This record gives sequence, C-alpha cells and structure tokens, in this order.
Amino acid sequence: MMFNIQSFYEECYTGKKVDCSQVFNYIRQFQNVIIRGAAAQGAALGKRLLEEQISVTVYWDVRAKELGRIHGVPVELPFTRKFKCDETIIIHAIPNHVIMERLISEMREQGYSNIIRGDILYSACVCSYQLGDKLQANRCWQNQGECRSVVCQKANSIIKNYMHKGKGGDRIDLTYCCFIINSLCNLSCRDCVQYMPNYPINRRYNVPFEVISRDIDRFFDMVDSVGTVSVMGGETFMHPDIAKIACKFAEKENLGFVSFPTNGLYPIKPEQLEGIEDPRIIIAFGYYLHVATERQKEIYQKNVELVKKHGITYTESLSLPSWVETCTLEKRDVDEVYMTEMKQGCNLPARNLQVKNGKVHTCDKGVALYNMGIADYPTDYLDLTQNISNPELRNAFRKFDNRDFYYSCGHCEHVATSVESAIQGRKAITSRIGEN
Repeated sequence: MMFNIQSFYEECYTGKKVDCSQVFNYIRQFQNVIIRGAAAQGAALGKRLLEEQISVTVYWDVRAKELGRIHGVPVELPFTRKFKCDETIIIHAIPNHVIMERLISEMREQGYSNIIRGDILYSACVCSYQLGDKLQANRCWQNQGECRSVVCQKANSIIKNYMHKGKGGDRIDLTYCCFIINSLCNLSCRDCVQYMPNYPINRRYNVPFEVISRDIDRFFDMVDSVGTVSVMGGETFMHPDIAKIACKFAEKENLGFVSFPTNGLYPIKPEQLEGIEDPRIIIAFGYYLHVATERQKEIYQKNVELVKKHGITYTESLSLPSWVETCTLEKRDVDEVYMTEMKQGCNLPARNLQVKNGKVHTCDKGVALYNMGIADYPTDYLDLTQNISNPELRNAFRKFDNRDFYYSCGHCEHVATSVESAIQGRKAITSRIGEN
C-alpha cells in the first residue's frame, strides 16, 4: 500500500485525534517488524502493536543480555541478524533527540530505509492528549519514561491552540527553547554539548536571578507560545535561586513544560525546591552514575528522595552508553554556501534557541562561542535588552530566526561519531581558548 509517512507525522503534530488504522496497515505489510529500543517507549509500542494483532519480530537494544524478552519477544543487539531490507520496517523507539539522527543514519547505512519514528507513533496511538487539554508534567514524564516530551510538536500544538490569540503579525510559536542560567558544573564531560569544561575561570558564573527574570519576561512577551523550555547550565542546581526561577516561569501561560535537567550528583538544597508547585515543571535526572563516585551516588539517591518528598514531577534517565562526539569550535575556511547548508541540515531540536544573559543565541555552539569569548557575531543573536517596542522586537526576532545562515555555522561540522558517554576530561576545542 502507498503510505505517506511525512503526512502521517504532520497529522500527529496537530494534536487532533489521529486515525491510526492506515499506519497499522502499513506496518502489517512487512514480514519483519523491528523495534529499536526496548525501554519504556519501545515496550509500550510493542504492547500497542500486539493489541492490533501485529507481531513484533525482535527488539534491538544494547542491553539485550539484561532484558532477554519483552512481551515474549526476544531482545537482540542491533544488527545481530541481517533481515531483507525491503521486507523489514524498523520503529525507532529511542526518544533521545541528540542521538536520534545518528542512529537513524546508522540504520540507513545498513540498508534499512523503512523507518518510523517511535516518538511520533507513540504520540498518535498511545498518548491520550488532544487539543483543548491542559498540559501536566506528571501525565507525560511519570509514565515510566515512555515519552520524553522535551521536543514534542504535539505539545506545541496544544499550547498554541489555547494561546490562539496572537500578538500581532506572523505568529512566533516555538517547539522548544533553552534558558542557560550558569556556566558552572561539578563534572567535566569531554563531549559536553555546552562545552562547560572549556570555559575560562573568569567566565564561570551564575547568571543573577534579576537578569534571568528580566529575560523570561521579555522573551515570553515576545513569543506567542513555546512547547517546552529546558533550564540548563552547566549543572542547574549549582544556581542557588532555582525555586525563584521556577516560580517565575510558572507566571507564564504561553508555555507547555519547563524542564530542569540535572546530573543529580550535586547536592540539592531543600530551599531550592520550596514553592515549586506548577504542574508543568519537571526535574529531569540524567544518567551519569557510571562516572560517579560512591559519595556522588549517595548524593544522587538523596536528591531523588528530596524531589519526591516535595511532590515535584521528576524523571530518571536510563543508561545511555554513547553520546555524539562534539566538534571543535575552530573557525573553518568555509563560504556562505557551506554555512547555509549547515543551518538547513542541522539535526538539533527544532530551533534550538538558547537564552543567556540578555541574548537569544542560535544554538549551544552559538552560546559557547560568544560566552567563552571565541567569536562575537552580532547577527547570530537577538539582544533582548534593546530599547524597542515589543512589536519591533518581534520583527527583529523573525529576521534573526529566518536568516539563511549564521556565522556560528562556520565553526560547526557534521559529526556523527559515537563516543562513550560522559567521558571526563577537557577537550581541546580551539587554539584561542584561554586567551581571555
């Protein structure tokens, strides 16, 4: 049967109830159905397929030996067996957007072209949210990790729907954005996407709460809606004013979820959680236990218990054995064509904009380049502090967001190399680092 997977994705993004009969019929036509990822999302999708009398051939998971079987279906290491590619469909159920593109490319390199994104399929056939619903973190994030809503087009459509009254001109609706609140961390991950270990000593600090508060007001006055906000560092809980920051975000109606990622290995103080009651707020514990000391493991458990005691929605990540290797930040000898291609082909979450200290940056590399003093490209960020009206700021944002390329793209390269996760150690990223 002819089936347009992209049209199916677009329908899932709308937040409307999706008739999944066609996608199920599409899956049925394949001799082999493989679910890549046997954790909570893969298990939930496997269960849903069984309800539709669709047999799953095998799960692929790096924890195959540990898991054994899921719903009676064997779990194998990826690519253990070779299946006929034209008779096989793979449902990619590892909802980590940082490594998703690399893993899907890996499957294509092995000849498998029939691939469905499990996170989008899940949003259609398992997730019960629909337009008109109010978003609540405990409904998405405490489902044993079945869904990771950090980059969720469906959530974005839902928040956009109940913020339907625009602020003038073309709407500014973002799926995701990030607020960077510090450049401090208790770890030194060599392939940190924020390049934290490379910050010069004099540039390691907490952004003052007053500045963060001003930026939250200015940013959310400017945009019509945001699906999910991540509040990050560095290590988030090295900032003393987490509770005040969370409560400030809670004032805003035009956002879906607010996630506070943490490695969990730095002690959380009770006062950092006081007053956090908004049901849209999540504390997201990453998995760094494989590089933790025994003392840090104790801190992690105490942190989880403290968050649980305060009744705040939280999630704990499973082990992620590999990360994507970060590229250096050296300026490359490239032209505008290269930079345009880099922006168009960027595999970061949709518009991975990052707000720090009064500026909206292009992405994590843009933040690092500017805040480490490596490069300053005025076209690559929007100054939230400029003395202009909100309509003028909205127009300035549209111009910034719609640029053909950013000069920061000239420091970037296509990287798909796997490395062991959370390797500790400072990486040489540019010969200029340390000059300031």
